[in-house]
Amino acid sequence: MRTVREAGPLVRELREERGWSQAELARRANVSRTFLIDLESGKATVETSKFMDVFQALGFELAVRNSDTGHVRW
Repeated sequence: MRTVREAGPLVRELREERGWSQAELARRANVSRTFLIDLESGKATVETSKFMDVFQALGFELAVRNSDTGHVRW
């Protein structure tokens, strides 16, 4: 992923794979449903800390990958 716009569809896909509603994921991530709607729609103004909370609630950690070398840093 390079942008929030790319993250939105992934969040939606992961949420739907679990059979969770937006309200359920929002509760688990401790964010508002409105925030989740903005994230899933790719709104670029989402808060980074909440962005991370959503992925943690889905059971994922994010790493940083160098786009030139492919090297991943945690």
